Amino acid sequence: MSLTGGKEAAPAPTGEKVEALQREIEVIRDGLDGMVGELDRRRHRLFDVRSQLHRHTVPLIAVGAAFLGIAAGGIALGVARRRRRARLAARLTRFQEALRRMIDKPARVANTPTITQKIVGAGGAAAASAIAKKLAGNLLHDRAVRAPRERS
Repeated sequence: MSLTGGKEAAPAPTGEKVEALQREIEVIRDGLDGMVGELDRRRHRLFDVRSQLHRHTVPLIAVGAAFLGIAAGGIALGVARRRRRARLAARLTRFQEALRRMIDKPARVANTPTITQKIVGAGGAAAASAIAKKLAGNLLHDRAVRAPRERS
């Protein structure tokens, strides 16, 4: 069986065709070299953090100020809410609502957890205990390893 799949092989290109193909390949390579060089310059410019910070100073400052404003607003709202809830009138109102709920549905005051709630609670406690034990072991091990080095 022939390598050409049973078809006649194409005649070998002449010297002129070979040279024309080589020139065409060189032109394509030169074009690709220029494109690759430009892409490389753009990549360097894009990932140059200092120049990006210098170019986009105003938007970065605006975004930073917006984040700070949002954080400060959240803190201010939290403080205001805590102060409002700490006032005697607010505390008495919450106590009154709790008493009203307690009188309306006394069975819900001293309800016992369901089996599912007990299982989830026990699993959560076991997981927390295992994590705490592992963290404590790592901390003590790190201190024991560091202590001889610090004495030297």
